[in-house]
Amino acid sequence: MAAKLKVAGTWSGAIEVELDGWTVPMLREEVARRSNLSPDSINLICGGKVLKDGDGTAKLSELGVKGNAKILSTRVCVDQGKSLQEEAMTEDERSRRLARVK
Repeated sequence: MAAKLKVAGTWSGAIEVELDGWTVPMLREEVARRSNLSPDSINLICGGKVLKDGDGTAKLSELGVKGNAKILSTRVCVDQGKSLQEEAMTEDERSRRLARVK
């Protein structure tokens, strides 16, 4: 059964999908293709939850996405995740040094 998803953000429009057949990576690739961006730079949000790829086998229906759902697609800098991780590592290092001083 095909359902329409309304997408807004980096690309706006409607996509017809099979909720029992499509996965988050498939939806991300389709939105990325239509917005001429890399799938790695697309973040999908539905119902206030970030749709994560997980192991890539979870169907949209299993994640609670229903027909006529609104999906927000945002653009994420590919390096943003890396810089956040580096920042957390430097914070950990600072904490270790402070613990040694105490």
